[in-house]
Amino acid sequence: MWRGYARAMPSRPEASPGASLAWLVRFRWITAVMQAATILGAVWVLEDELPLVPLFALVAIGALSNLFLARRLRGGAPATASLPGLLLGLDILLLTGLLYFSGGPSNPFTAIYLVHVTLAAVVMRGAWSWALGLLSTLGFGLLFFWHVPVESLTHMAHRGGGFSLHLLGMWLAFAVTATLIAAFVGRVTEALRQREAELTALRDLAARQTRLASLTTLAAGVAHELGSPLGTIAVAAKELQRAAERLGPGGSAMGLDAALIRQEAGRCRQILDQMAGPAGSAPGEQPEPFAWEELASALRAALGAADRARLDLTLPPGASGPVPREGLLRTLRALLGNAFEATPAPGRVSLSAEGTGGGWRIRIRDEGAGMSPEVLARAGEPFFTTKPPGGGMGLGLFLARTFAEELGGALTLDSAQGRGTTVELVWPEASHG
Repeated sequence: MWRGYARAMPSRPEASPGASLAWLVRFRWITAVMQAATILGAVWVLEDELPLVPLFALVAIGALSNLFLARRLRGGAPATASLPGLLLGLDILLLTGLLYFSGGPSNPFTAIYLVHVTLAAVVMRGAWSWALGLLSTLGFGLLFFWHVPVESLTHMAHRGGGFSLHLLGMWLAFAVTATLIAAFVGRVTEALRQREAELTALRDLAARQTRLASLTTLAAGVAHELGSPLGTIAVAAKELQRAAERLGPGGSAMGLDAALIRQEAGRCRQILDQMAGPAGSAPGEQPEPFAWEELASALRAALGAADRARLDLTLPPGASGPVPREGLLRTLRALLGNAFEATPAPGRVSLSAEGTGGGWRIRIRDEGAGMSPEVLARAGEPFFTTKPPGGGMGLGLFLARTFAEELGGALTLDSAQGRGTTVELVWPEASHG
């Protein structure tokens, strides 16, 4: 089977802001309780050296903002991707205020800044992580110049005022630590997110392949059980039709019924072939390069005259990379069949192919009515179809997507009501193993 699925994987989704906020709300409640307990403990140790009103006011602001946020989440209000970053920014400002009223850089709890930097690197991505790290570094640096001194906390090297070498060293050490945390924790977190996305995609692929294996087994069993009865019905109907022809005009009604029986038996046979035939590349089929002109000829030969006249082909010169030829032809025939069914005459259907620098891309565009968001979300599910009864089994897109994933590639759909549908099949060069 072909490999390299991770290389063709679509871009991973962003982490849910709702999940981050629910976790952040619990963390902020714990923080508020610990801040209040720390202030009460400091009052007992430092007696009258701390201004209690502004300290508890800052703790109350954090608690009230968290209460407001918790109520919004319980009410089902939508969460934006930037909201966790804004909350962490608010917490950094509140921490700076608490440290301002309790000794500034001489307060041992300045290390809490690093907790917020770590949280920013874990919860947020990209510029947000660096911006919150910079805000923490800036807040810590400003405390060296402006703060309410607490005599019992003042370091002996800080007495006498001025920006001493000790303070400068503290600030530089903090800046370096914050930068390292933002860089390395952020990178590790991003790698874990990417690995989780890859595992989710591989689980989805395994589930689809399991469904395909079940479908193939079902098709083989149905074909085995129904093949002989359908053959018998077809033979009996043919004999009945011949007998009706010998009866002359009096047997015309019986002849029509016999022809209908043969037609429906043939349709049952086609349905069985559809279930078993186009499921990706045939077992044992080896990938091989082929000329694009050869592909164009094969596709035109599979279409009726009316559809050939409505098809626009844009194919590159030369040969493709190695690919199971028959599997690709079956897939493209199925996708073109859907496109022609969706496009009323004299609307056009286009098929174009191009190299991508590391693989190949084929696009099929139709001029149909397009899909609604609800239909687009389910397109590709096995046995899901919007066609009337008897019009199809809803397997074409499912099998085409399975074939693309066998190549290590992907099948994507872009559609909206009123502007048609574009199907894109991409696969990497020589990714099989």
